Amino acid sequence: MKKVTMKVIAEEAGVSVATVSYILNNVNNQSISAETRERVMKAAQRLNYKRNLTALALKSGKSELIGVLLPDQTGEPYWARYRYSQALYHLGKHLNVAGYQLVVSYIDPQFSKLPILLERELDGVFILNASSSIFHRISKHYGVGIPIIGIDTSLDDPLFHTVVPDFEAGIEEAARRLGAEPQFLLIDHYVDHGMTEQIREMAGMDEKRMHVYSSASELEKFLAQYSGLPGVVINEFLCEQALRFDTAGRLAALCTSGCPELISGRAETVVFDADAYREAAEVMIQYIARPQDHYPNNHILQKIVHGETLA
Repeated sequence: MKKVTMKVIAEEAGVSVATVSYILNNVNNQSISAETRERVMKAAQRLNYKRNLTALALKSGKSELIGVLLPDQTGEPYWARYRYSQALYHLGKHLNVAGYQLVVSYIDPQFSKLPILLERELDGVFILNASSSIFHRISKHYGVGIPIIGIDTSLDDPLFHTVVPDFEAGIEEAARRLGAEPQFLLIDHYVDHGMTEQIREMAGMDEKRMHVYSSASELEKFLAQYSGLPGVVINEFLCEQALRFDTAGRLAALCTSGCPELISGRAETVVFDADAYREAAEVMIQYIARPQDHYPNNHILQKIVHGETLA
């Protein structure tokens, strides 16, 4: 089989060989449009182009791999495995255009050989749904210069960026769509208790009117107290579960998993903008390209979407 060269890819994509080289070698100091990057990457894929990644990593000091770590916790609800499928899709889409590939792994934070699992050549890491202690336990295994971004963690540490939904705006929008003051709040099960506490503070309700999911039986028992009353549910999978027990209820779901279709027509939906994952990917790429620069920590908020759901 004839070897696929950068020249062949350039002819296929209608660009110069230099442009192909910049894109495939992830050179970030060139002004190349996202559309051109995507065209070149798709051409390389069609032609089944394969690089010697080991040699490339030795030459550049980069693996072009971004790790996504999800601490695997016992006692999580059934939807825990599906909760971040859209997040992974959007992160992967934006990072692929820049020449990076995602490496996704579920890990047991209590596993005695955790350091072995984490000793991989990665250019950056996303840690999803982790408590502060788990986050720091994982992050200490990566050296200086390996950027780490947390998703769905209340981490308050100037060394790291985090991606979190704008729950306050979401709850306000849910009340507006219900046309009434919510009488209760159902909160998804987060590994990070700090996230749960932040949501409780933002809701401004009596604690007795808020329920953190632990089991279907406890959920049914809680909902029996508010049958037919308006309420807000954080996460569409949890809302789907609640609809089984409160068929007369008026519910509004904050769709933190990006799957409003799951409950479409059966409850009000508040959708968060997936563009936050593009921003997170760009921050990651900036850190990798210029690790010597200082990027102040901030929460990358997933803002609510008014009107149609964004792809």
